[in-house]
Amino acid sequence: MSRPSRFQTVALAAALGALAARAAFGQNVGKTLATLDPPGSIDTRPFGISPTGDIVGLYITNDGRTHGFLLSGNVYSTIDVPDSTRTNAIAVNVLGDIVGRYDTKDGKAHGYVLSDGVVTTIDAPGSSGFTVVTDINPARHVVGRYRGTDGRFHGFSLIDGTFTTIDHPDGIGIQAMAINPEDVIAGYYVDHASQFHAFLLDQDVFTTIDPPGSVGTGTAAGVVKINPAGTLVGCYKTAPDGSQHGFIDRNGAFTSFDFPNAISTMNFGINPQGDIVGLYVDREGRNHGFLAPKGTEEGK
Repeated sequence: MSRPSRFQTVALAAALGALAARAAFGQNVGKTLATLDPPGSIDTRPFGISPTGDIVGLYITNDGRTHGFLLSGNVYSTIDVPDSTRTNAIAVNVLGDIVGRYDTKDGKAHGYVLSDGVVTTIDAPGSSGFTVVTDINPARHVVGRYRGTDGRFHGFSLIDGTFTTIDHPDGIGIQAMAINPEDVIAGYYVDHASQFHAFLLDQDVFTTIDPPGSVGTGTAAGVVKINPAGTLVGCYKTAPDGSQHGFIDRNGAFTSFDFPNAISTMNFGINPQGDIVGLYVDREGRNHGFLAPKGTEEGK
């Protein structure tokens, strides 16, 4: 299924605003695990990291509002698309293009690309009021997902102006999408038994991926990423308690990652150097972001 996507562009104006505080660490310096919490955040979720170490994600404030954020040069900036009721930032490429989702007062969710201060809205053809753009590569090829009029979640790619729906042949819904510079696509799908799995899509061939011991790979509305080397990061559950762990898949060699003293860990993003960002839940049940520079995730 291929047809043009729908676009709308607006200037971002004051949507990017620097927060008062700087990050308490040097990005990718020191090679130590770091917690990420923008000032005023009560819930932080970093989703993407660029080759230069810029990090994007979302944070929630005491008023219940969800904002996107960019952490660049140790400074947090808030991303709020004008007239939105919430904004998420999910991925950032080497050019500094940021993609994600914003919601409007009518209850609809729209995908967007933020490039050079201009927001381009992307609503998938056939969507029923829900589209999210989840990744963008250096060629500005994007992927995401949308809810169709059939009530199901579908993946999509938008490459050189051509929109293509992506559905796993054994699935009933797509819950995450990512794309690397070689246009290899990764994601999560739900099978007919409502079980979650990760997948790779390379040259029209699907490969299912489940870490050893997994009783469910990925989550609803999850985030997964794949870097130029084909290294995949995500999360999975284990029995009997359903604990959530991060995973790194290096061409079939799996490493599990748990942030120290956390009760749950999810890997969301990875850059070409192998630096990872994600979320951990502390023992009080609060969500924090983390940065795990290459090497710090080993043996955790």
